[in-house]
Amino acid sequence: MVYSVSTLTSSLRLTNYLIDNRARLDNAVIENASKKHADMGLALGAQTGTTTSFRTEFSQLESQLDTNKQLVTRLEVMNTALDNVHTGSSDFRSDLLALQSNSDSLKTASNLAYTELSKLTNALNTNVSGVYVFGGLNTGTAPVTDFKNGPEAQIEAVFNNYFSPTNIGDAATASIPVSGDANGKDWETFLQSTGFNDLFDAGWTPLWSSATDGKMTTTIEAGVTTDGSGSANEKAFGQLAKGLAIVAVFGKLDLSVEAEKFITNQAVNSLNEGVDGTIAVEAQNGAIKTNVERTNTSIIAKQDVLNMRIIDLENIDENRAAIELSLAQTQLEATYAITAKIQNLNIMKYL
Repeated sequence: MVYSVSTLTSSLRLTNYLIDNRARLDNAVIENASKKHADMGLALGAQTGTTTSFRTEFSQLESQLDTNKQLVTRLEVMNTALDNVHTGSSDFRSDLLALQSNSDSLKTASNLAYTELSKLTNALNTNVSGVYVFGGLNTGTAPVTDFKNGPEAQIEAVFNNYFSPTNIGDAATASIPVSGDANGKDWETFLQSTGFNDLFDAGWTPLWSSATDGKMTTTIEAGVTTDGSGSANEKAFGQLAKGLAIVAVFGKLDLSVEAEKFITNQAVNSLNEGVDGTIAVEAQNGAIKTNVERTNTSIIAKQDVLNMRIIDLENIDENRAAIELSLAQTQLEATYAITAKIQNLNIMKYL
């Protein structure tokens, strides 16, 4: 029996070999470069859905981690601001007590109090990328009004109304007694009055603050939320403002020695309460930050596990891939060589 093969049949067969070997080489090149299967669907089959699910979960965790890192940044900025507030107020309190033995001490302290009020305002108006961290839910607006742009004038108005006809700046303020006036026109009654104290309590908003009592909440993991902002309406801040404002506004008046001592003591009492309250807010804020950081550690651990499972499914054996590439190159070169020889066949050479 004699077998015969035409040059056309050989050429077509070699063309198919060329296409197959070229595709094999292309896949080998991709796998060597990416270290992953060139065709995930073909390589993984039914497990393709599993790796897709793992990648989706990994991306969700990455997004959550980014959100949590932004929250940690805000909490760190809040802690810095709170630390500056309670440290500055503590130092001012110490300076105020140290000045008590000097004449006109309250007038000297008055200038310092204005500076501290400005620092308090700046701290509570702290923002991170346009987010005012002490705005409560109203994080798009600076929450606290500058002392000289409203609160100071209101304090003076309450004083003038209470002690009328004596007004701020009158020399007659030196004759206001500390206590015991039959009509209640004394410092003790005034500083304990509802009209004065409401400026730092019930009237804190909107006189001082445009913040909301409610705070922004942030989801830090599935089913878990936490405070994502602070509020300038914390009682501690009102007490700090009260202690500083008493010294700032009334310290510049003509006062008796007894009145200076009484006002100083009242300011110190308010500052004590405000400093302790601010430290408590800072501690609470620090606890939230610790909880978020602990959650972030857990998220990173979950990502590591997912990444290992994705690698096990998607990554290739690099040694095998290198051998496949070498074989594909060799076979393709051999196919090209054979094709060239067949194309050179000519029956006229054998006649």
